[in-house]
Amino acid sequence: MKIKVFVDSSLLVYLNVRMPGAEAKLVKDFWLDLLLNYLLYTSVLVLDEMIYVSRKKYGVSFADTLDFIDRAVLPYVDILPIGVSEYLKARYL
Repeated sequence: MKIKVFVDSSLLVYLNVRMPGAEAKLVKDFWLDLLLNYLLYTSVLVLDEMIYVSRKKYGVSFADTLDFIDRAVLPYVDILPIGVSEYLKARYL
């Protein structure tokens, strides 16, 4: 059984921006390991933060980031729902 992993925005941002060759290879190799060996999850809030940071800090266009999400995230990562029931459960815990 594969372990569940929550993917946060920092990893997605690094996958989405241009980086020097050695650093880009490390991030891409890490991503490939996650894709092959784990069940990946994230949330719409993470995707929203990734879109914002990619644009604001790194100048990546919205269109390029949305294309990245459509191509490299959505086919492989389950998007968790976030609503009142999740808040109430977290608050209780």
